Amino acid sequence: MHNNSNTPKTRKIIEALWKLEKIILDTLDFNEVVQKICDGLLTELGYLKLGYRIIVLTLIDEDKKVLKRISLSQTKEAESAQAASAIPFHSIDIPLDDKDNLLIKTLSSKKPFITHHWPDIFRPTLTDEQALKNQQAAGIKTSMLYPIIVKSNVIGVVIFSLIRPVEDISQDEKDLIRGFCDIVGLAVQNARLYTTLGETSEKLKQANIKLKELDALKDEFVSVASHELRTPMTAIRSYLWMALDGQGGPLNQKQQFYLQRSYESTDRLIKLVNNMLNISRIESGRMSLELSSTDLLTLTQEVVDEVIPRAKELDVNIILTPSPSLPSVIADIDKIKEVIINLIGNSLKFTPKKGIITISFQTKDDQVITSVTDTGAGLTPDIIKNLFQKFGLVKGSYQTNQTSEAQGTGLGLYICKQIVKLHHGDISACSPGIGRGSTFSFSLPITTPDRLTQYQKQFQHTSNVGIIHSKI
Repeated sequence: MHNNSNTPKTRKIIEALWKLEKIILDTLDFNEVVQKICDGLLTELGYLKLGYRIIVLTLIDEDKKVLKRISLSQTKEAESAQAASAIPFHSIDIPLDDKDNLLIKTLSSKKPFITHHWPDIFRPTLTDEQALKNQQAAGIKTSMLYPIIVKSNVIGVVIFSLIRPVEDISQDEKDLIRGFCDIVGLAVQNARLYTTLGETSEKLKQANIKLKELDALKDEFVSVASHELRTPMTAIRSYLWMALDGQGGPLNQKQQFYLQRSYESTDRLIKLVNNMLNISRIESGRMSLELSSTDLLTLTQEVVDEVIPRAKELDVNIILTPSPSLPSVIADIDKIKEVIINLIGNSLKFTPKKGIITISFQTKDDQVITSVTDTGAGLTPDIIKNLFQKFGLVKGSYQTNQTSEAQGTGLGLYICKQIVKLHHGDISACSPGIGRGSTFSFSLPITTPDRLTQYQKQFQHTSNVGIIHSKI
């Protein structure tokens, strides 16, 4: 009989708590959550009728070492108390080390307390006289203090203030308030996590915007610096060449050596500046392609004619395999010429004396594949994996037939890959192994009027490709 009489009350409390939980946990915004905590019990469950007038949420501020008032119920009694207060509501902070304050005792003991005397919960921030003035303005007789406990840790206190004496408070009300404070703990923790995540996301968003701005400034700086550097360096190289050519008079052996080294270093520096400029243009979407229907065999022959003197100097033989039926390809002549020069130049670096570099062509599907094969040092899979990345040269991975200064920066193949990608082609490398040579291949689309038109339309709608011109 005893159990039966208690069951309806228990069910009522569970239903009330479920309703409060749904209301409070309906949002994760911290400011909304803490206000719902202070209003939900009064408005949704009608506790105003039971004499509850003011609910205050206080939370520990670890940084300031105070118990801070966070939110206050929206009732006329709360407004009256605020109007009478000598200090604004949100400025009433209680030091955590003030053991005389009943709120701090609630924190330390993790137990609820009851007071009829507001100075107990306002010292030392308000004088006793000021605290009593607030209490009288609100007409409060009893205040119940309940700790907010989350995973055995106390994070704050909820103050329930009534216009009724403590003797009139039922056990059901106390049970519901305990359950309510458990919900408060969960809601506060969830809202804090959500708000912190939101703040972190916003900070990351702003940081990302800043990084993009800095990246744009970097690209602009590299572009401007490259332009400015290239002109004087080209002039220096020209004067060095004239001096080496004897136009300034005869040179002794040491002078010849010094000027030759200066010329080579300046030439490498110009190439580095050009690479930086190309990368800046590619990555900022400002690489301009002038597409045309191109005879790839003729273009490659022009490159071979240019590098033959260097190949003879290194005692390396270059063989261009004829392919009379080779179809024309869609290409920017200057850019693809740069790719071929880079691939042959790399082979020259790593092919020993008496070695052979073979350039061949193959038509596959709707593309022409150009392959540069050498009998040089060869590559391992780990090296190949990094070759086409920015600064992808792996030092010490294989030997060159030149001085270390001539090994480059690892930018050339990265630029080649980006240029070929802009042409809707692909580039790759393979090797049987160390000491067994290597092959670098790239593909370009075969020319058809429809395909060229299609690429033009696609490039016009692709912001990161740049400005594309065509001519047939």
